[in-house]
Amino acid sequence: MNIRQLALMILIIIGVLPTKLLHAQENCDRHTAEILPLLTKTLNNNDFDKIDPLLNSIQASCGTNEFVQRLRILIYIIEKKNTSTEIKHYVDNQFDKNFLQRLDAADQDDFSTQYEQHKEKYNFVPLRHPLDGLIKVRAKALLASDSYTLTDQEKTILELFSDTEVANAVQDQQANEQDNQQRFPAPKVYRDRQKAKLGYVPSIGVVTPLGGANKIFGTNINFGFMLMSSLERKFIFEGGFKVRINSNDRNIDYNYEGSNVSVNSSATAFMGGTVGYKVFDNDKFILIPKGILGIDITDTGITESAYSSGYYDPDGYYYDGGYTDRMVTINNVHLGLGLASLFRMKNQKYIGFELGYHYTPYDASSKVLIPIQANYGSLELFFRF
Repeated sequence: MNIRQLALMILIIIGVLPTKLLHAQENCDRHTAEILPLLTKTLNNNDFDKIDPLLNSIQASCGTNEFVQRLRILIYIIEKKNTSTEIKHYVDNQFDKNFLQRLDAADQDDFSTQYEQHKEKYNFVPLRHPLDGLIKVRAKALLASDSYTLTDQEKTILELFSDTEVANAVQDQQANEQDNQQRFPAPKVYRDRQKAKLGYVPSIGVVTPLGGANKIFGTNINFGFMLMSSLERKFIFEGGFKVRINSNDRNIDYNYEGSNVSVNSSATAFMGGTVGYKVFDNDKFILIPKGILGIDITDTGITESAYSSGYYDPDGYYYDGGYTDRMVTINNVHLGLGLASLFRMKNQKYIGFELGYHYTPYDASSKVLIPIQANYGSLELFFRF
C-alpha cells in the first residue's frame, strides 16, 4: 500500500465513521423512544416476563447502558435469578456513577434542558421518566419484603436504585474454605449522593476574646455562609464569608488623615476558607479538624468621598465623573484552627458544631493606635444542605 492509498483510506474512514456513529445514535434514540412506553406499561402491570425481550431490543440498538442494566437487575431480583454477574457488570462499567449523575441532574430545575443537551449521556431516557419512579418504588418494596432473601450485593444495589442511604461499599464476599478460595472485596458502589455533592453551609455562632486586657471586641454574634466540598474525600475544602456583628465592643483610637480620632466598628467581615482532614466517618457522624486562612475587614464607621474624573470608553462614549463614597476599613490577616463535628439527619442533610481558635491582629495596622486582643474563640452551629 502506497502513501496515496493510505491517505485515501484515512479520508474514507474520517468521512464514514462520524456518519455511522450519528446514524447509530439516531437509531438508538428512535428505538428507545418506541420501547419506553411498552416498558412502562409492562412494569406497571407487573408483566415481568415481557420486560427482558424489550430490554434486549434496546440493547441491540444501543448496546448495554446504565438504564438497561438497572432494570434488568431489578427484574432478575424479582424473579429470584442469580444476579451476581449482572451486578458486577453494572459496577465494573461504573454505571453506579452514571446513575448518581442522572439523579443529580433530575433534581435540578432545568432538568429538561439538561436532558435535551445531553441525551446520549442519559441513554435517551428523559430525566424524571415514569420508569425511574417505578424502579425506585419496586426497589423499596423488595427491600421491605419478607418474601425475598437478598444477598448483600442485592441489598446494596437496591438501596442505590431506591436512592436511600447505604454503606460505602458492598461487604466482602465470603471465602469458600473447602476450595481454599481467596477472599475478594466486592467493588465499591458510589451511591451516597448527599455526601458526594457540593454542600451549602449557613452558620450562626458566637465569637469571644480569649483572656487579655485589651478586649476591644467582646462576645458577639457571627453569621456565615460557606461552600463545602464533597464529604466522600479525606480532604475537605470550604470557601465563603462570615460577618460578625460588633454590638459588644469599645471605641478604637485610629489615625485618620493624620488626626487621632475615636471610631467604633459595627461589623467585621471574614473572607477566606478552610482546609480540613476527615479523621472519622461512620456515615452517622463525621469529625473534621481544619486550618483557617482569610482576611478580616473591620468597619470603622468612617465614610469618605473620592472624586473621579470623567472619561471616554473605547467606543467613544463619555461617562461623567463625580464623588463616590467608600468605607474606611481595618484589614488584617485571619488565621485559625477548628474542629467540626457533623451529624446526619433523617433527611440525609447534616447538622454540625464547630469549635474554633482565631488569631486576628487588628492592631497590626499602623493606623490603629491602641492594642487590641488578637486571640478569639468561637462556637458555631451550622447546617450542610
